[in-house]
Amino acid sequence: MSRGKTSIIAAGVAAALCSSAGSAQAVDDKAGTSAGTVVAIDADDIGGVVTSRVGPEAGVWVIAETTDLKTRFAKIVVTDDEGRYVIPDLPKAKYRLWVRGYGLVDSPKVATEPGEIVNLTAVVAPNLAAAAQYYPPIYWLSLLKTPGREKFPGTGLSGNGVPENFKSQEEWLDLVKTNGCGPCHQLGNVATRTIPPALGHFESSVEAWRRRLQSGQGGTAMINGMARLDSSDGGQLALFADWTDRIAAGELPHETPPRPVGVERNLVVTVRDYADPKHYLHDLALTDKRKPTINPYGQIYGATELGSDDVPVLDPVKNTKTLLPARLRDADAPSSLLANPVIEPSPYFGKEILWNSKFNAHTPTMDAQGRVYFAAQTRSPKNTPDYCTKNSPIRSAQLYPLAAKPDGFVGNARQVSVYDPKSKKWSFIDTCFGSHHLNFAGDADDTVFLNNSAQGELAVLGWVNTKKFWETGDAAKAQGWTPLIVDTDGDGKRGADYNEPGKPVDPRKDTRVPFGLYSVSWSPLDGSVWGSNLTFPGYAIRVALGQNPPETALTEVYKVPLPGYGIRGADVDGEGVFWAALGSGHLASFDRRKCKGPLNGPGAEKGEKCPEGWTFYPLPGPGFAGAPGSAETPYYAWVDRHDILGLGANTPFATGNQSDSLHALANGRVVELRVPYPMGFYAKGVDGRIDDPAAGWKGRGLWSTSGNRTPFHIEAVDAPAPGAPGNTPETYSSPLVVNFQLRPDPLAH
Repeated sequence: MSRGKTSIIAAGVAAALCSSAGSAQAVDDKAGTSAGTVVAIDADDIGGVVTSRVGPEAGVWVIAETTDLKTRFAKIVVTDDEGRYVIPDLPKAKYRLWVRGYGLVDSPKVATEPGEIVNLTAVVAPNLAAAAQYYPPIYWLSLLKTPGREKFPGTGLSGNGVPENFKSQEEWLDLVKTNGCGPCHQLGNVATRTIPPALGHFESSVEAWRRRLQSGQGGTAMINGMARLDSSDGGQLALFADWTDRIAAGELPHETPPRPVGVERNLVVTVRDYADPKHYLHDLALTDKRKPTINPYGQIYGATELGSDDVPVLDPVKNTKTLLPARLRDADAPSSLLANPVIEPSPYFGKEILWNSKFNAHTPTMDAQGRVYFAAQTRSPKNTPDYCTKNSPIRSAQLYPLAAKPDGFVGNARQVSVYDPKSKKWSFIDTCFGSHHLNFAGDADDTVFLNNSAQGELAVLGWVNTKKFWETGDAAKAQGWTPLIVDTDGDGKRGADYNEPGKPVDPRKDTRVPFGLYSVSWSPLDGSVWGSNLTFPGYAIRVALGQNPPETALTEVYKVPLPGYGIRGADVDGEGVFWAALGSGHLASFDRRKCKGPLNGPGAEKGEKCPEGWTFYPLPGPGFAGAPGSAETPYYAWVDRHDILGLGANTPFATGNQSDSLHALANGRVVELRVPYPMGFYAKGVDGRIDDPAAGWKGRGLWSTSGNRTPFHIEAVDAPAPGAPGNTPETYSSPLVVNFQLRPDPLAH
């Protein structure tokens, strides 16, 4: 390693991407150079060149990490074709600097400070096994076996042993991936591809996995999910046991990940954390999605869902994290603990209760005044207001009352809580419908639309006229909702009477569908509201509100056709195109403008109209043997309508939940926004903010949480092995907040 204080003369040798591994050691910055180019740094930058025995190392990451700040902090950049790097705009602190890359092992960490030139050498790794420890989890997950196509359709215990409700391999994979095992944490990271010793000793790996699935407060959900994947040969449980056995015996991924290329090398990734290892994050709010200049450089608010009654707050300027105690309207609101008991001790926290939240905030969003709206519980589900009944003055209640009064904790029995950072006050909007996700419309009433992912009778689209609420304080007058009614009689309008799901169909009537929305997004093209529905194989749902939504709203249903399946999060771009993340390993779009035939009439409730509206974009990464598509399990799709990152307006993103990344679709190809450190980045919420429109790339960026329910699975600071969790609760990782910025070239500062 050599140092300097001004600029560096980088070797003029262009390096080819290689898969060899290495670790960084000392190098003389004059040795082996030819007529090179100057890499300039400022007083708050660190720069240099990374080389190995084969020359400059292109497309590897250089990581600067400090523990001097009030939050975990690491800034990461990628080397250019000549192995040069510049890490820009570092807070004043003492840093440790090292190199990580595919085909490399981590280098020794070098102490340094901003303003220094530090040259590093990458050394070839001893073997493929050592290099593979740095691969994203999807490469390890792809070793998992799943039942082959010959097993489907299932014919039950008296037949092929597969349950009869599984009609196809895709339906099985949907539960293994996005809508079963995959929506709560990564699969394939160190924590899941090995059996933790603290779990105990077992006679077989199947028994170890059976016990593992009972661990902690997630045990109930894991056991129930795996029970659905049972079969006469042991089902997916036996295949998970086989997977970890083969890895323990030395089996390695069959593919190697590519290094960053092209615009991917311009990425600057900044990693912070907030909350603590015991309480996971689901989502975040930092600006008004309609006007992303709101709350510039301001605090970022998280939602801990089942975890706690505190709101994590990150100050990205001061690099501090705090907890804001959430206020509950009613003290008798039930706790998430009621539905999530500890079944068996966790190998990480034993029998300690971690999830104990009455607030149960799932998703936050911000309005133009900087107020933060949470889909959160404010009261007991059994205390449904009288204005939700048929005798209410609310037109929505008269037409479709929501008067149920369930007892105990109900996951989606949330309302709306609003925090005003300026006044430090909380307000409550007691909705009749449950809340889950929420997004603002661009209308004069500042309407916020909310979904309730419940199915059947509770499948409604809800909204709050926030302008009216802030003017009157009257939650009843400000809200409304509609059931999802499809125009099956083909007359172009909604009838007062309609067919109910599962009942004989009268072709002279419209039909209500029981498909509750999972996502909710407002279209700036025509004011319609779109959402996804998780019922296999997945549906896009469009609601055209009409002049008086409780009476006029009409729904359109579009089933995801093969090769797609497994829809989850979704968004709408500025041109009205619906974008969805699919468990089939795709980012998919549905463009209603491509539809050729009538979209209403008999059968419209089945969702089989306009298959030509769908387009599928394969996501990168290896797949399971004998199954189509990538093993990726994207949780969420988000559209950068305002070109915040710099890949273009209306760029769609899918979260790379098994890839430590975000996947962006730009100019027809997927751009990988990888987080190489710490391994374990599992994105749920994504948002973008423009802090200073005049500051170029430095004044804007995307933000995401690592929303896995197991933040302690994330690679720890000074981890005992690449990608490994800490050894003690004191060294476990907290949830991450990751900032992505895209500079014009890899050396811009």
